[in-house]
Amino acid sequence: MNINEFKEAFHVTTTEEILYNFPSRYENIKVTPFCLNPVDGQKLVYKGLPSKIQRIYRGNSMIRFNLSTSNRNLPCLIINQLFYLNKLIKNEELLFVLYYSATRHVYVVNSIYDLDSTAAISGIKPIYSLPKGVSNSQFVSYLKRELFSPFSKMIGYRSTIPNKYIAKYHLLDEYTSLKYVHFPMDGETLKKGLRVFKYKEALEYCVNALLIKKSANEIKRQAIPIDHKKINAFVANLPYKLTKDQNSAVKDIILDLEKDHVMYRLLQGDVGTGKTIVSFLACYGNFLRHKQTVYVAPTYELARQHFENAKKIFKDVGINIAFLSGNTSSKEKTQITLDLSNNKIDLLFSTHASLSDYINFSQLGLVIIDEQQLFGVDQRARLLRKGQGADLLMMSATPIPRTLSQIINADIDVSLLETFPQGIRNVKTLLVRSTDTIIDKAIKKALAVGRQVFVVAPKIETGNNKSSNVNAIFDDMVLRYGQDKCQLLHGKIKKEVQDQIYQAFLSGEKPILVSTTVIEVGIDVSKACLLIVYDANYFGLSTLHQLRGRIGRSGDFALALMVYDGEDKNSIKKLQFLCDNLDGLAIAQFDMEQRGTGTYGGENQSGKSELKVCDFVKDIEMFKLAKKDAAEILDNPNDKENKIFLDSVIKKNPTYLV
Repeated sequence: MNINEFKEAFHVTTTEEILYNFPSRYENIKVTPFCLNPVDGQKLVYKGLPSKIQRIYRGNSMIRFNLSTSNRNLPCLIINQLFYLNKLIKNEELLFVLYYSATRHVYVVNSIYDLDSTAAISGIKPIYSLPKGVSNSQFVSYLKRELFSPFSKMIGYRSTIPNKYIAKYHLLDEYTSLKYVHFPMDGETLKKGLRVFKYKEALEYCVNALLIKKSANEIKRQAIPIDHKKINAFVANLPYKLTKDQNSAVKDIILDLEKDHVMYRLLQGDVGTGKTIVSFLACYGNFLRHKQTVYVAPTYELARQHFENAKKIFKDVGINIAFLSGNTSSKEKTQITLDLSNNKIDLLFSTHASLSDYINFSQLGLVIIDEQQLFGVDQRARLLRKGQGADLLMMSATPIPRTLSQIINADIDVSLLETFPQGIRNVKTLLVRSTDTIIDKAIKKALAVGRQVFVVAPKIETGNNKSSNVNAIFDDMVLRYGQDKCQLLHGKIKKEVQDQIYQAFLSGEKPILVSTTVIEVGIDVSKACLLIVYDANYFGLSTLHQLRGRIGRSGDFALALMVYDGEDKNSIKKLQFLCDNLDGLAIAQFDMEQRGTGTYGGENQSGKSELKVCDFVKDIEMFKLAKKDAAEILDNPNDKENKIFLDSVIKKNPTYLV
């Protein structure tokens, strides 16, 4: 590819910008000790000499060969990677990344490296997420050419980070750091390289967040009183009593809505603490001051569920409610757009579709973002710019320490829900094997009393590993409990069909739902009493805790079964901690302590936040420093170096409110 094609593929204007496409992750390819009895799916890295190479055709293009290591000969298989054939027949010792397949009794090759390659020497392989049309080899060749040429434009490049902080934290120059990030010589050089860009990103994030808060605080508007008697009457007519935390949060939000400056508040609470009804009362308060609300959720399922629940809650108060998603027909979108601009819609529930430029409001007064950690700062700002002086209420079920929340959200006001509407959650969690009879007994008991069952698997298709395969597990459930009892759900199923599946599950018509993690966020089925998660070790603790939040929501006893057939001590320790704890904050803190062990970091958060190399949890200390530095920069905006940095932030992310 030529330079112009690269720029077009990466959507950049300069060639230097391409160098900042950092690895999405780093794979550890250091040679592992020889394992005599590997378990299914276990990753191994061996040096060896290939022999008895044979190309075969059986549906897939495959290569069989023996790998001679220092210990023994191993039967190996390469599937659909015929380009490795030329490397194998050179009769040279190579580095192999393998996964053991217990069903085939062979070692399946994932990747092969020359022993003198940078990755093999360092034991670290950068993995990139690249735009369509750009191959890994093309990109790596480009990086080598741009970074190691004596004529590289990056030599002597001046970072936008003020020199004061470069000296304070002993940061490397960005040219050297780029080489270390893309071509690490070892773990230490990678750490030093990433440190520069982590700090830069943390500083940019904190400056951006403080700019948004500063701008929001400066916006003045007409204070509009809200009829508290109507709010109290609405609460009194609810079919349940609000907790003390919920009442306190509602009071704080309503008082904020009445002020002459905008609200910037986070509603935070563990799974099942009742954030939704608090947010609905915020919608009602906004309606009483004759303003429109946009209520955004990260998934179609969650946005639709909120929409359906709101129609029931608000059926007697005259609120006009609409729903918008990417699947909404063109005709409906046109009508919704017209009704919003004519103030005929009071409350719009939506996915990311409401971010679109064609969606405009007549009197937008409140923006509500559910699962706010799945939205970037820029996306929040784009929604707020659709209204003059609109208030912001963000919600999150991710339990994190308040200090971390203040960093992420720039010291915004926080309403915390700590108590459950039904009292203590009566959910028991057990770690079991797939052969344990408790699985069948629990399903039969749930069906006998007319309750729903969630069955979760990590992936839609996983080859021969049936314990991770949602399709295979569904087939097994149908065989055991009947087609009339079971449904299959995953992200590739059409949205209109997903709606039908949810309704059949919610009504109890088909009480066993076999799915991927599409049910993780916000799905509310009060009668669900059983959760079975296959290959539970595949998931993070926060995801498992979210999944567990789908059951026992009525306050009745519920059972969560974490299925794991492996022997890995760290996985067992992690899952057992989940079994022994229901406190989301304790689980999050345990996850903070355990996460990242044995990895190099640099996980790309694309699609979840604007961060590329930083991590709010793992890099919390860096964020604490960056937050203080960001405040210093904003306090001295006319300083020459501060101004250069501020200008670069605003140019890159013009998301602050003006």
